[in-house]
Amino acid sequence: MRPPILFLTVAFAVGLFLGEVGRGTGDGYVVVLVLLPAFLLARRAPVGAAVGIIGVAGLLWGGAALAERGATCGGRWGKEGSGKREEYTHAAIVRLTDPAPEGGGVVEADVVGGVRCGGALRLRWPDHPAARGGTTWVVAGRWAALGEGRGVLVARRVKLLDAVPRGRGALRDRVMTRARALFGSRAPLVAALVIAPNAPLEPEVRERYARSGLAHLLSISGLHVGFLAVWLGAALGLAGARGSTRLWATSAVVVGYIWLLGFPAPATRSGVMLLLDALARWRQRVVAPRGVLSVTALLLLLADPWALQSVGAWLSLGAVSAVIWAGRAAAALPRLARLVAPSVAATLLTAPITALVFGTVAPIGVLANLLAIPLAGIAVPGLVLSLLFSWVLPSFATLLAAGSGLGLALLDLVAGAAAAVPGGHVVTVAGWRAGLTWLGVAVVAWWLWNAPRRRWVIVGRVACVAGVASWMSVATLAAPSLDACRCVTVHFLDVGQGDAGVLRTPAGRWIVIDGGPLTPRGDAGTRVVVPFLRRMGVGRVAVLVATHGDADHLGGVPAVIAAFAPELVLEPGEPLGRPLYLRFLAAVEASGARYRAARAGDRIELDGVTLEVLSPDSALFALPLDVNEHGVVLRVTYGDVRLLFQGDAGVPVEEHLRARVGAVELLKVGHHGSRTATSDAWLTELAPHTAVISVGRRNTYGHPAPDVVARLKRHGIAILRTDRDGTITFQTNGTREHTDISHQH
Repeated sequence: MRPPILFLTVAFAVGLFLGEVGRGTGDGYVVVLVLLPAFLLARRAPVGAAVGIIGVAGLLWGGAALAERGATCGGRWGKEGSGKREEYTHAAIVRLTDPAPEGGGVVEADVVGGVRCGGALRLRWPDHPAARGGTTWVVAGRWAALGEGRGVLVARRVKLLDAVPRGRGALRDRVMTRARALFGSRAPLVAALVIAPNAPLEPEVRERYARSGLAHLLSISGLHVGFLAVWLGAALGLAGARGSTRLWATSAVVVGYIWLLGFPAPATRSGVMLLLDALARWRQRVVAPRGVLSVTALLLLLADPWALQSVGAWLSLGAVSAVIWAGRAAAALPRLARLVAPSVAATLLTAPITALVFGTVAPIGVLANLLAIPLAGIAVPGLVLSLLFSWVLPSFATLLAAGSGLGLALLDLVAGAAAAVPGGHVVTVAGWRAGLTWLGVAVVAWWLWNAPRRRWVIVGRVACVAGVASWMSVATLAAPSLDACRCVTVHFLDVGQGDAGVLRTPAGRWIVIDGGPLTPRGDAGTRVVVPFLRRMGVGRVAVLVATHGDADHLGGVPAVIAAFAPELVLEPGEPLGRPLYLRFLAAVEASGARYRAARAGDRIELDGVTLEVLSPDSALFALPLDVNEHGVVLRVTYGDVRLLFQGDAGVPVEEHLRARVGAVELLKVGHHGSRTATSDAWLTELAPHTAVISVGRRNTYGHPAPDVVARLKRHGIAILRTDRDGTITFQTNGTREHTDISHQH
């Protein structure tokens, strides 16, 4: 029987969601219509009445959370800049929560003065200077809103106000410094496992752990808090601590650790569950796992209402729920099945969420976790002890670091081996389609598990599933061919804050222009571009163009090269010492593709489609310009229709190419709609009918710039954006009268 607290928690969560999205908080009659029947039916249906009352409480709590967020600096600045928010400049005195690296990036900070508002603030730190965590700075820049009360202050000017690190940021900074001293190049991985939910790991490391199904180890999940609590409890037990002493000591350390982490939802969930379980056992009360989980979720939502919209919180609660269910469902099965069942259940239940948000599901994680979790259970406490002893016994800390470093190496070896297993991970285009597909897989698994334990019933259900899967495969293969139209089709893929375009010639050959970004969230090449090409039945890419070496364009290209071995690779040929660029060159060499440094005047003809390189040329390379201005600008011509792929080239290149391009039907807007490109003179010359802006949802750059959008509208150009319209498809038979453009989320 399900405990009533489960229904109460669900009711509170539903009300909280409605309150946070701003629906119902101002409608008093909704509250009355719920509360009045609840009080009238309180005696006859106490649980139903309580569900109604707590649902209203959640509604009001969500409204209060929304109002509180609106009172923060982010909330106020977003309201002040409504309509033209990116043009508003703001300044504040902030204390950094984490170090800001040389080269910039997104960092967290707390507003401590300079303005009448307060709260936490996300900053896009400039390329320099680097800053220590806990130091106080004056920052000024423009506000890029990402939604109701949320956004990023893109700092243009920063000035050090107090060089002495203070608060939680100071302690985190010291821990990071100790980690670098003890573990050297592995310090970012140590930070990810111990202290920093958003540690600056190399993207390929995160990708490796995601493909192996071990990404939860790098995100300070509840597992880390559990490791610490178990080892601490064992140590206190050996020391002779019992009863309340052991409980309060464990509670103090766990709360302190979660405070140091910044109270992320998964860690907070784990801490609350552990403390509730310990308290119940100390008081000799029956521990009902579902009840404890429900109470934990309710307390978490009370303490942090916005955890309801946290992917990490959903994954954490989903995984724990699956483990609890599997522990009971597999109780009568053989030992090996009992060992594997929790991992299988957690993978199936969290797969729809990871597919929806990240586009990656790793079934291999079922086996990888059997090795990785015990290793992490030893390595993580060892890392923590190494860092703690580095303050008091440095020599002993070095020995501990060496031992835990071995565990770290073994953990990384497991991740690498699991990621390399063929078919061990499934990469799809993130979104509702992927989420619903994996939800269907989970439902089918549930249906098969609950089949009556009679052989022919089980065989019948398995046959039914196999038949449906076969029919769907045949239906997919029987889809109408694109060859029915002697057309050129161009897909501008929704890869987030980056660029990726795919072009199909009338004869069915494929051209790829950029591969999307490589970020801590993953590789857009493996997550979006490669799955798209496979879905289109691509066997090999004819031409691959890498417009320039920035990670938002080049990041996914190595994955595309590895999957489809292009016949020809074009890129600017500007030597860059960046690891990503070197990886790209290695992938080109390994694929055996022909390579050419693109220069103005180069022409490639493929099935009636002409690719013309307009830039760069030797004159541009002689100028000390940014790498964006040395990128490939490509004009694609088919019949009477021309398309221009501008890459990230800005106004200097536009001026350099003036009067040499001519009219085009479609313009892929330069630099994601940044105000550094797309001048009035450029638009006057090109006179495009349609402009496509490849830009990430809620990006931290404020792209596209409002003045660029206004300029496009002023010229009467139709605007399509990947952040709003999803993947955009342009098709033409070579005449302006027979072109079609569409989009699909």
